[in-house]
Amino acid sequence: MAALTESVRSSGPHEVAALLHQVLDASDGLLARTAGFFDAAAARARAYDRNDGDDDAFYLAVDFADTAIRLRRLGEILHVAPERMASLAPAPAPPRGHSTLSSSHPRPVAPPNPPSATRRQGA
Repeated sequence: MAALTESVRSSGPHEVAALLHQVLDASDGLLARTAGFFDAAAARARAYDRNDGDDDAFYLAVDFADTAIRLRRLGEILHVAPERMASLAPAPAPPRGHSTLSSSHPRPVAPPNPPSATRRQGA
């Protein structure tokens, strides 16, 4: 996670968007896997609930399950964050060629002689 954080600090918007996707992917991202970790911890805590009046295991299982739910909701809220981050990149600069002012701004073409002017010349 520390390496991922350092990569975010030193990357541009498109690279950060790719890193966000690694974290936020609903099925295979770090957030989803962390939620799965807390689901498993909740199940293990429930396994130690002895129903003997000591509710530590029960409440610990509830806390873990609640954490998993919150992580999934956070993923749902941020699901478009990679695309939004990528859109923060500046627009690409127009290609720079060896164009001169005349080729990049075409000169206006003079209109052809109107038909009435040609008739007068020939008359």
